[in-house]
Amino acid sequence: MAEKVLTMEDDWGAKGAQATGAQVQKFIKDNFKSLQDKYATQQAQIDTLSNKQLEANPQLQAATDGCFVTYHRKSDNWPLAVPYWKWAALEQAGEVADGVLVLIDGQAPIIVSPTGTQLKWSKNAIAVNADTGSDYNKAYVDYSGKTRTAAIMAKGVELFGEEEENWTQYAPAWCNAYSRTYDKGDGTMIGIGAGKWWLPSIAELITIWKHKYAINLCLSVISGASPLAESWHWSSTEHSATDAWNLYLGDGNLYYWNTKVAYSYYVRAVAAFH
Repeated sequence: MAEKVLTMEDDWGAKGAQATGAQVQKFIKDNFKSLQDKYATQQAQIDTLSNKQLEANPQLQAATDGCFVTYHRKSDNWPLAVPYWKWAALEQAGEVADGVLVLIDGQAPIIVSPTGTQLKWSKNAIAVNADTGSDYNKAYVDYSGKTRTAAIMAKGVELFGEEEENWTQYAPAWCNAYSRTYDKGDGTMIGIGAGKWWLPSIAELITIWKHKYAINLCLSVISGASPLAESWHWSSTEHSATDAWNLYLGDGNLYYWNTKVAYSYYVRAVAAFH
């Protein structure tokens, strides 16, 4: 005789129709799996609909225009960038974000690191390249954070001391040592590693301030990322041996007379998109 198949309509405890423990367990498992499968299908349909709506939403596209989650594709280490609403599926598939790509009119794009810190600028009052001085007009167009950071690192002993392992206690060296690389499992390193990141210049920081809401939106979908703090941020643009330029991300306030060796400000590393 075929085993009775239980249904929700059955009176499992009725005389002569008692269900065995095994039958009840099988019924619960089968129905639970059915609910799981149905939920997964509906969630996939919702995600697809949401992505289509986001793609077709010009207001949202305008709000996030020029900012994307960027990553090096795990299969071949190729740099790519996607709108923030596409990132969750890629991360779930095993991709790791480099950070947030920001397009800049007339300049090479930059990638903003997913995380930051608070540090002093240097241990000693040394001027590496104080060509900007207190000239705001020069500061506003200084996109040379990469070359400035390289020059700063070349004078590392003078700025940060003899012990190289301590250099990352200071903003430029911390940025230079920043890394988003990982081993994909066969010894191949994926992502942007140490030596490829730099302390942004003032113009690069102003670009970050300009796009801070879109950047934070992108950062919000990256696992382990932290939002930009609406506070003072160091730049690699120097005023003098004692002072460096910094920007307040809350209101765009720009200063050049804050002391490198005395003040701890926020630091975000940036990198090139390639």
